[in-house]
Amino acid sequence: MARYPWQHPTASITSAAGSNTPPQPQSQTYLPASLDSDQLRLAAMEQDEPKRRIIRDAAAVRKQRGITQVQMAEELGVPCRTLEEWLQGRRYPKGPGMTLIRRWVVQHSRKLT
Repeated sequence: MARYPWQHPTASITSAAGSNTPPQPQSQTYLPASLDSDQLRLAAMEQDEPKRRIIRDAAAVRKQRGITQVQMAEELGVPCRTLEEWLQGRRYPKGPGMTLIRRWVVQHSRKLT
C-alpha cells in the first residue's frame, strides 16, 4: 500500500495535503507498459543518440585542432571534470551544455575546413 502520494502511479500532485504546486507536464516519450528491461534500455539509448552524436563530433574537432580537454573546457567555460564526463559518456549535458557544445563544434569545424 502506498504511504505517500508520489508512490502511487495514479496519485495526483494536487492530492497531497496542503500542496498547491502545479501538476508536472507529462513525458513526451511514449513507452508501452509491455516493454521488458532490454527494450526500455534501448529506448533510453535512442533518446540520447543526438547527444552522443554531438559529443562525438566535439571530441573529433578537439583532436583535429590538437587541443587538450583542459583547453576545450576553458573555451566552453565549463569545469574540466564536467567536460571529461561528457566526452567519456558517463554523463550527458543538459540543454545549456548542449547549446554550448553545439555552438563550439559549429564555430571550430568551420575554421578547420
